Amino acid sequence: MTSTERLLAAVNLEPTDRVPVFPHLNAEFPLKLAGRPVSDAYDITKGADVVALMLKLREESGFDGLTQACGGMAFSDELIKLYAFFYGDTMRYPGGDDRVDADSSPPQFAERAIATPEDYDAIIALGWNNWCGENMDRISKSLFGLPLDQYPLSQIAAASTAGYVNCRDDFARRDIPIIAGTVPSDAQMILSLLRTLTGFSMDLYRCPDKVTEVLKVISRDITQGAIDSMLRAGPPSASGLPGIMVAAERGSGAYYNLKVFEKFVWPYMREAIHAWVDAGFVVTMHMDTNWTKNFPYFLDLPRKKCIAMLDSTSDIFKAKEILGNHMCIMGDVPPALSTLGTVEEMEAYCRKLIEVVGKGGGFILGTGCAVPAETKIENFKAMINSAKKYSAH
Repeated sequence: MTSTERLLAAVNLEPTDRVPVFPHLNAEFPLKLAGRPVSDAYDITKGADVVALMLKLREESGFDGLTQACGGMAFSDELIKLYAFFYGDTMRYPGGDDRVDADSSPPQFAERAIATPEDYDAIIALGWNNWCGENMDRISKSLFGLPLDQYPLSQIAAASTAGYVNCRDDFARRDIPIIAGTVPSDAQMILSLLRTLTGFSMDLYRCPDKVTEVLKVISRDITQGAIDSMLRAGPPSASGLPGIMVAAERGSGAYYNLKVFEKFVWPYMREAIHAWVDAGFVVTMHMDTNWTKNFPYFLDLPRKKCIAMLDSTSDIFKAKEILGNHMCIMGDVPPALSTLGTVEEMEAYCRKLIEVVGKGGGFILGTGCAVPAETKIENFKAMINSAKKYSAH
């Protein structure tokens, strides 16, 4: 089977000749291997260099494909505002902030309250997109290494989308499939980041009805923004891939009990995923933190249209029990194993994943969130080789 055929079969819960392997790679790891500063990963002008290094790593290791394009991301003029808010002054980038080591450090998230409860009425009245547009003065003056006084957000969105399209098409010609083209967050996570985790949690008890109204507004605009972003890069393929990856973290059972989840998280996540599937896209649920308690709810999502991408804190073996006949499961090599483990430990864990979670199909071997920059290359290759050495049958 080709890498593309292997991926599509896994999403459709069909047998494959072997388990497909898709490490969640950003630019940090290949840059580190090449002796380049990590800061190059966050400079949009270095996109071509990153693509070349990613291709070199693929040639040397043999992974099937990527979770995201390394040359850019599809953005509408509206969805780019989300990134401007959360990756502007809130994110401290190596190379753009003297508090972060440009040579070795990943970006550091410095959580801050961008909005107050007094902003809720304005968000409801204006809508999320319009409120963002009117409050751009609350962010820093640059995004992805580009100063906003010289490069309007719409120009950055167009450049990023063009980079994504070029990478997607070039990689497709090489049979290197890409799973997702754009990455919005779910509404609850957006509002939690907007208010801080503590502030949002207090709002759930101080003004729950207002929070519900704000979540509806955010979810509506973000859901459409992700669709518009992907359509800007071209119509959806017959397979639904590349699709949409939703970043979900702060609504899991690691943070809130199921009553809170049922009221403030799940309705908006479910509605968005259904809308994205109806628009023709496979949806990858990038679920950082422990979602094990929430797994049964995912049976309400469209069958064979979603990927549960787990980060090693959720119980991936329980996910197989509950969701294995409903959606593809992806993961979940722990970052600590990649950076501190031995080749033998890596191979043993991957073998267990392949033989247990991969049994019967519907499994993609991947990493627990992104491949750390400090990953040992021998461990990375051991993960890839495990998919070719061990059988799920």
